[in-house]
Amino acid sequence: MNSINQKSSPKISVVIPTYNEEKFIKDTLMAIKKQNCDIPYEIIVVDGQSSDNTVAIARDFAKVYISPQKSRVFQLNYGALKATGELILFLDADTLVKPYFLQKLYKKFQKDKNLFACAARFKYYDGIAISFNIGFLSIIITRYFFLNVCMHIWYFFKNLLGYPELCGCNTIVRRDIFFKIDGFKEPPEGLGADKVFSDSLLYLIRKMKRGKIKTLTFISVLTSERNLTIKRSYKRLRQYSSMKDTYYELARKIQ
Repeated sequence: MNSINQKSSPKISVVIPTYNEEKFIKDTLMAIKKQNCDIPYEIIVVDGQSSDNTVAIARDFAKVYISPQKSRVFQLNYGALKATGELILFLDADTLVKPYFLQKLYKKFQKDKNLFACAARFKYYDGIAISFNIGFLSIIITRYFFLNVCMHIWYFFKNLLGYPELCGCNTIVRRDIFFKIDGFKEPPEGLGADKVFSDSLLYLIRKMKRGKIKTLTFISVLTSERNLTIKRSYKRLRQYSSMKDTYYELARKIQ
């Protein structure tokens, strides 16, 4: 059941920041539009003043707002202010979700009141994939199979060791918790907003002495490989290491 047309207040607000995303945005929005769930939800696109057809395409599927600033962090926070759902899902414009995605996430938060935020594990994707089912388990294999396995192991052990980090292509958080940590913060050189967001949540959890965040293993999304470069990854790791105190101070800036 697609509940986006229901008149009742949305339980989930899907916020998608965009900038010149005409190549990807339609598929992403159609995947959200075609959700099989029995809860009302809304789709909000916050565009960073695109010069292509992103806005025209998005208006057929979502509420569209033009951001006063060209900044992913600003757009995410701007979208959160427009959102009315109990839960806010921040989704990249090049990320695809399965038809039951919202339903499973909502049930997860309903069942676990101590869950502040979570993210589904992601698989890099270039438009080519093999999909098949084993019982109730859906398997998708892409050209980046081994890298995807490594990323899954990485997030699994971060969870296991008590240092979970939410991946940026899809993050869902309780609305009240989002505003308790003052949303996303702009990190140095624009890299690492997702890490700072995760660290802010962990800092809040320690402060409140309750709550948790986690990467879910039972559900996944497909995200574009377009930003997957060794140079960019190395830059992020080097920046995290050299400016760790700056990142820490950003994460501690909560209400």
